[in-house]
Amino acid sequence: MKFLRLLPLLCASLLFLPGCVSNTAKYGEITVTVVDIRPAGGTIFESQAVLTLRFINENVMPFGITGTTHKLYLNGNYVGKAVNDQAFGIPPLNTATREVTLMLENTALLRQVLALRGESEIAYRLETVILTKEGDLTVKLPTRTEDRLDLKTLQDLR
Repeated sequence: MKFLRLLPLLCASLLFLPGCVSNTAKYGEITVTVVDIRPAGGTIFESQAVLTLRFINENVMPFGITGTTHKLYLNGNYVGKAVNDQAFGIPPLNTATREVTLMLENTALLRQVLALRGESEIAYRLETVILTKEGDLTVKLPTRTEDRLDLKTLQDLR
């Protein structure tokens, strides 16, 4: 009987105890968009382009990036991949622009895209994995952007 009288007091005291706290920080959105693409050096077996990317930090805290990987698709078809091992930071609620070398793995598709007449834009999809440090751990944050790219910037890639 005494226990039943103490039960409301016990339940009320549990409200003041802290809940479980996760060690994993919750990140706001990091958006990556294609700003520009232009030709770069290559060989007979390998073509490259310089991809200019804009990183948008929607966090209220600065965000440190230790590296990135990117896969580019044009009109839904895979074109190539880029990797970046250069660390950089983005101020809170701000942007940073970086250039990466895109290894073109589907130059035939790129030529078909460039042959399109009357089109001034093309749909692109950029799949990015952002690497960041959280203590001693490396955290992978995948992000995906779909937008349109001005074909005039691609004309020199033929």
